Amino acid sequence: MKILLNKKATAALALSLSVSMTTQGATTPPVSPSQAKAIANSLQSQQNNGKFKITGNVTDNNGEPIIGASVVVNGTKNGTVTDIDGNFTLVSNSETPTLNISYVGFDTQNIKVRPGQTVKVTLKENAQSLEELVVVGYGSQKKVNVIGSIATVDSKSLEARSASDVSNMLTGQMSGVTITQTSGNPGQDGGTIRVRGVGSFGATPSPLVLVDGMPGSLSDITPDEIENISVLKDASSAAIYGSRAANGVVLVTTKRGKEGRTKVSYNGSVGFSKAAELPEMAHSYEYAKFYNIAAGTETYKPEDIQKYKDGSDPDNYADENYLDKLFGGHSFLTKHTLNVNGGNDRVQYMATVGYLHHDGLLENNYYNKYNARLNLNAKITKDLSMGIRLNGMASDRHEPSTPGSLDSGGYAGIMLAALRYPGLLPSYMSDGSNGVGLKGSGTPVAWAEKCASFYRQDFDKFGGNVDLTYKPIKGLTIKGIGGYKYSLQHVRHYRSEFATADGRTNGPSSLTDDMYRTVYKTFQATADYNTTIAKKHAIDVLVGYTWEDENQRSVGGYRQKFPSNDVPYLTAGGADGQTNFGGGYDWAIQSIFGRLTYNYDERYLFEATMRYDGSSRFPTDSKYGFFPSAALGWRVSEEKFWKDSSVAKWFTNLKIKASTGVLGNNNIGNYPYQSVYTLGSNQNYVFGGVYTTGASITTYVDPNLKWEKTRTSDIGIETGFFQNRLTFNATYYYRKTTDVLYKPSASYSSIFGLNLSQVNTGAVENKGWEFEIGYRDKVGSFNYWVNGNFSIIKNKVLTLGMGNVTQANGMVGNGSNLFIGYPMQMYYGYKTDGVFLTDEEVGKWHDQSAIAKGSKAGDIRYVDLDNDGKVTPKDMTYLGSSIPKYNFGLSFGGDYKGFDFSVLLQGVAGVKGRLNEWAGFAFFQEGNIQKWQMEECWNMNPTNRYPKYPRLEIMSNAGSNNTLLSDFWILNASFVKVRNIQFGYKLPKNIISKAGISSMRAYISLDNPFSFDSYRKGWDPENTNNRGSYYPVMSSYTFGLTLAF
Repeated sequence: MKILLNKKATAALALSLSVSMTTQGATTPPVSPSQAKAIANSLQSQQNNGKFKITGNVTDNNGEPIIGASVVVNGTKNGTVTDIDGNFTLVSNSETPTLNISYVGFDTQNIKVRPGQTVKVTLKENAQSLEELVVVGYGSQKKVNVIGSIATVDSKSLEARSASDVSNMLTGQMSGVTITQTSGNPGQDGGTIRVRGVGSFGATPSPLVLVDGMPGSLSDITPDEIENISVLKDASSAAIYGSRAANGVVLVTTKRGKEGRTKVSYNGSVGFSKAAELPEMAHSYEYAKFYNIAAGTETYKPEDIQKYKDGSDPDNYADENYLDKLFGGHSFLTKHTLNVNGGNDRVQYMATVGYLHHDGLLENNYYNKYNARLNLNAKITKDLSMGIRLNGMASDRHEPSTPGSLDSGGYAGIMLAALRYPGLLPSYMSDGSNGVGLKGSGTPVAWAEKCASFYRQDFDKFGGNVDLTYKPIKGLTIKGIGGYKYSLQHVRHYRSEFATADGRTNGPSSLTDDMYRTVYKTFQATADYNTTIAKKHAIDVLVGYTWEDENQRSVGGYRQKFPSNDVPYLTAGGADGQTNFGGGYDWAIQSIFGRLTYNYDERYLFEATMRYDGSSRFPTDSKYGFFPSAALGWRVSEEKFWKDSSVAKWFTNLKIKASTGVLGNNNIGNYPYQSVYTLGSNQNYVFGGVYTTGASITTYVDPNLKWEKTRTSDIGIETGFFQNRLTFNATYYYRKTTDVLYKPSASYSSIFGLNLSQVNTGAVENKGWEFEIGYRDKVGSFNYWVNGNFSIIKNKVLTLGMGNVTQANGMVGNGSNLFIGYPMQMYYGYKTDGVFLTDEEVGKWHDQSAIAKGSKAGDIRYVDLDNDGKVTPKDMTYLGSSIPKYNFGLSFGGDYKGFDFSVLLQGVAGVKGRLNEWAGFAFFQEGNIQKWQMEECWNMNPTNRYPKYPRLEIMSNAGSNNTLLSDFWILNASFVKVRNIQFGYKLPKNIISKAGISSMRAYISLDNPFSFDSYRKGWDPENTNNRGSYYPVMSSYTFGLTLAF
């Protein structure tokens, strides 16, 4: 280390230099450190014959010195390269020459030297060059030669975001990738990722996530660890992952060490969060008034209503807004990362540590996450190198919970109670004791603030892999990787007693304590050979083998009646009624795979991949699956006729590509084909006069289960205009999934008298278009860019197979949300035409007594679709789907003399949502009423045929005539959200260099600050099926600082 830090000459020889020695803009590939010294000596000998000494400094956009940049006097071979500090000196025959300054990955600049001037140059990153290599399965490819459909995001678009989960930072940045966030609970706020629609209604349709080649989670890493993220969307790119690639593959590549002096960087931020949307509930006096209207009686007297309003008797006539007290405040958010990067020509290293703390909106609700990563690369011999990747993550998530007597616990129980119950009774009495609450168990405010109940989840994860790379001959690379991951999850849920003013204890106290240990192991071996024949035919052949094994063991216990809240441990609880459990699973997969790529003169492209997987999740006869793909591409812009045409001057790039292949999905659990025996009193029998415990098979399983298979085809174009300043890409895709692993409806299983497990039955298709457009340019010193993406996704169920049941209306499906010819996740119910204005209208309308007997003025009018004069279940129909048909994202930004800004917008359209139960219905099962329900109900304007809310009524949990699933309750869930706004400023280097700082940027970041939609006030349309038990998504506002030394 001392040699690296103290001898700059030695460090400089370890750099990768790019030197331009001929005409303007011409560059050679990076040279080796041994060549660098010879080049520098050669250049220096040329300088001695000059007359004018010229000095200068070259940095990147972050103020970091660019080491090895080429500086050449235009029209000559006289040049030099920048040193370890980005400085250069050369001698010129002219006092005012024009210098050509270039470096790989940056736009070349021509600078006119002024007499006596020290040249200061900031090179701008060239997007096309930076993306020249794209990460693909088991390797990387030149971007121009990639045929597959791959979306990429680099670290720069992630690092300054305040979102605590990486998945949410990707929202809106990639076409065909839909990310939905429905919870803002810290530590549980990750988004659900869907690639090109929802690919299955049986097996989990989630993509495979790999971090440095090993299965991982976007929730476990920090943005500062990430170099880039690639999402493989089609068969050509994803088939090499076979049985787990049907729903796409997310490849995360972490940062590597780089040759050069040791660089230390810091990124930290601090800020606050608040609920992005929160429904507005009624005051107590409003609740009482509208309750009287709904009940049709004077349940609350005028004097009672006045007491709720004036607060004269708070112990008996409170006016509390539980929801606003609990979720209406602000929470603290901070995160910090420290990165060290450097090395020489033999060893490169990158180490990073990170810390995140995010308070929730509730008391005793917070999340801590600690990250560490070490990446080492070492060159052992000329042909042998080694890489080591080590990482660890520890987290603890805390929530308040409800007293032991309540049915539901955790934050969900508190949230639901806060939304459900009106604030008629106080959380605390005048003497400070806990209020009784509506059910005698207190209020949700008191539970969160004073109850000793808690939920805590701890994760400890450690992983790593070691790879050896051997290059015995030119073009051949042999690589072996061994990997290991360990995870320990500990979940404790303590429900304490809770005393209220009337003397109730609301117990007994209880504790559930569970632990899960998961171990994953893998070995991977690949051989990659590439060669070029006759300078035109480039061939690359990859073959490989992988073995993966995962096992989990779990143990847990439950006890009640704890003597004190100070000892919430199982040993302190009473043994009466105690339970315990233990379980686990083992799963393994082994595979062989291969890929052949060929291109002729980088014009005609071909790629074929295959993977042969064997999984323990399937029975012996169907354990193995074969997953092939093929792709073709034509770079039209490389043809001579194109280059010779006038079009080529502005139409820089045109590539046409097509692919097809088969992918698999094995997200079905670990033992789906094995019979399930049930023990219990229903299986007991008498044998020999003795009552004996029995067991029986209660679930039918298919012993011939096989893989879900998705056949996918793509055709697309990639274009570039005006030297690729403007780019436009378009792709059409078709995906058909067959042998869907689905559990048929009860109406079918009743034929057997057994429950049905999953069977291969059903098919679904997704097809659509993806469009991407980007533009970047500069006006003077102002650099700007705009990127947009737009996706059209059409989802349709083709068959449910054994689950096909013909409904009364002739539609074929499961009777709820899956029907042939319609999208998945659909709403199935009645069409409506406003409400009845008078009781007399009821008799004149179609007879709807079969579904809504006793309708009256203010009730919903259901439509008779089959024109038989009455409304029955035969009139149920398709009402929409919660799968968005249209997805779009737009980002833009710029920088000017140290100032920068960026904005990211994202939205969906062609999607429906629903507010159900306490979220959607007033006075539902002792529930509250919301402002919009008060203002928009029919009772407030009895002449309005189409109110937003029908007649107010008091409901039980069975609902009413008006709560049937109908288009009256189905809402337009389209939205546009401002996902991020960021402003930054980089301090001038001459100010910060005195403190030993090479770069400093201060920034303000706003995540989810605004949204635009037509949903019900206070509700987030991204959560399309909300019944009230949820955690609001948060808006975050942070101030951050990045430093580099």
